[in-house]
Amino acid sequence: MLFRLPVRRFIQSTAKTEAPQRRFGALQWVLTRPLYRFHIFDLAQVPAKNRSQALRLELAQWTPFTNSDYYVGWHGQQALVWGWDADKIKPAIVAQGLKFERVQILPETVLQTPQQNGLWLSRCLEGYEGQLWRAGQLAHSRWWPQTPASDEWLMFQRDAGMAPNEQQSEPPPARVNPLNVGPWVNQTGGDADQAVQRERLLFALGAFLLLLPTFWYAFGLFKVQQSTAQLHEQQALLQRQTSPIMQARSQALVSLARINALRAMAPYPEQTVLMAKLAQALPPDKSYIKDWDYQFGQLKITVASSADISSTNLIGALQQAGPFRDVKALPGRDPKAVTFQMSVMGR
Repeated sequence: MLFRLPVRRFIQSTAKTEAPQRRFGALQWVLTRPLYRFHIFDLAQVPAKNRSQALRLELAQWTPFTNSDYYVGWHGQQALVWGWDADKIKPAIVAQGLKFERVQILPETVLQTPQQNGLWLSRCLEGYEGQLWRAGQLAHSRWWPQTPASDEWLMFQRDAGMAPNEQQSEPPPARVNPLNVGPWVNQTGGDADQAVQRERLLFALGAFLLLLPTFWYAFGLFKVQQSTAQLHEQQALLQRQTSPIMQARSQALVSLARINALRAMAPYPEQTVLMAKLAQALPPDKSYIKDWDYQFGQLKITVASSADISSTNLIGALQQAGPFRDVKALPGRDPKAVTFQMSVMGR
């Protein structure tokens, strides 16, 4: 039988923090869904030994808050990342009289029971979360304070890259997904996770030593002191060895910041690239672009054809063709010439 320590769980929402009645147990700090953001980084093209470093560079670029902290779980070659505002979470933990290093911070989503495939509307502790699961992995997520409307649900599916024939016109009934004792995806490589693991190990070791006679307890304590001294020596050695790596990392981040500054000067793709993407999305019925009006991230085009144009199908094709979002068909009387308006995402 697997031994599991009791859990002492705090729940922080946008309005308050609920403290547990239990006085003992492993400390968990659960964040409700509006307090964090979710993103997936596909690092399949990066060698396995370099993925941790590549993820750190990606996080430095993606960071959703000014001072972000993360819960990272790996699913194959993809990193599942939940990020929150450390400037809001850490003061709330300290205000409860807790030591920040001893607390395991968990997004609400990682404590819910995972699904296998398909769409799921979860009723969270605060609001609702739309989820898309593929092969037992969370592939896309979005939060709403209220039950999403039909157009919001369709936009969620389009952003997830679902084919039009797989999309649902209405959201399914919201389901309550109770929180489990532990997460369905374990955090790897995090300092906070390592601190919790050390705390659990010391807790179990202390409980075991209390069952032994005094002599064996003193002998075990002596061994622990020797091991601690060796660990301090190893830590000092590792700090000297990793110093060049940390310097190289700092230089890489400086270079990345310069690259981002240069890219920010031209945030949108070239119009020739946009034309090529649109050409690929047009149906093979001799359809062509009749009018083109582009103004800094906003594009309006008129598509003409010898046959009637299906606005719905073409909107779905444009959504998947490239950096086009919020595609809308403008009212018109000519079914063979339809005007579309859309936003262009920055590269």
